[in-house]
Amino acid sequence: MMLAITGAAGFVGRAVVRQLVAEHPQVELLLADREVAGFDGYETLAGDLTDPAVITALTAPHVDAVLHLAALPGGAAERDPAASQAINLDVPLALIEAMRGRRLVIAGSIAVFGGVLPDPVDEATVPTPTSVYGTHKRMVELAFADAVRRGAVSGFALRLPGIVARPAAAGGFGSAFLSDIFHTALAGTPLCMPVAADATSWLMSVRCCAANLVAAALGERTAQEAVTLPALRVTIGDLVAELARHGDVSGVRFEEIPATRATFGSYPALRTPRADALGFRHDGSLTQLVEAVLADL
Repeated sequence: MMLAITGAAGFVGRAVVRQLVAEHPQVELLLADREVAGFDGYETLAGDLTDPAVITALTAPHVDAVLHLAALPGGAAERDPAASQAINLDVPLALIEAMRGRRLVIAGSIAVFGGVLPDPVDEATVPTPTSVYGTHKRMVELAFADAVRRGAVSGFALRLPGIVARPAAAGGFGSAFLSDIFHTALAGTPLCMPVAADATSWLMSVRCCAANLVAAALGERTAQEAVTLPALRVTIGDLVAELARHGDVSGVRFEEIPATRATFGSYPALRTPRADALGFRHDGSLTQLVEAVLADL
């Protein structure tokens, strides 16, 4: 099997490659990104996905499936809607068209749910995006669902929660503080959290995320409607307390920004029975999530 991965050099992409190499060495890989380095022994494709020639090469006949991870982050998308359309909408639409008759897994986002959420959020919750990023992700979900309905593609559109821990001060991510707290605990450096200790988020370790994505890409199941991945609902104060068992969080203080709280710190209970039945999993517990994240830093 030949699996192509976009965004392979990114944070999630590299975790996916590690997972594949460790557990599925028989899978052939085509690794694509704007710059692809450190993947000796694998076929690579360096280029901009907005270039039609790159899409053509990425979806060549020998490619059996595509795992699409590349995206413009939410903060950057809000600042440049045109760039978001080109990357977060036009590229996945092109992949849906080019992968006709084959398997496609698209990494989406819980940003499709928008701001004020019901409690709990479940499969019946209607997405009402309130950002450029979330809107484009929702448009892709609808296009993918229609393609599955027509039998044009198989696979999944998966809504990812907050994935931690991204590299320190990850550019373009308004939720970067959720990752920065892990780096702060290890380094013992100061950090101002833009939400209060009682704020809540849906989190998943990158290791767990990679396992879910690999299972989706290599499996045979298909879902027409987008699937919200299971995630742990974490209180920020509890996260800091758990990290205190592993490092120094004495420099952490809380100065809440209402807009940040509304976007990244007001998540209600999450119920995902459909994703659970499909075999997708969260980290299990906050302790397991923190241990998995710190093991990869």
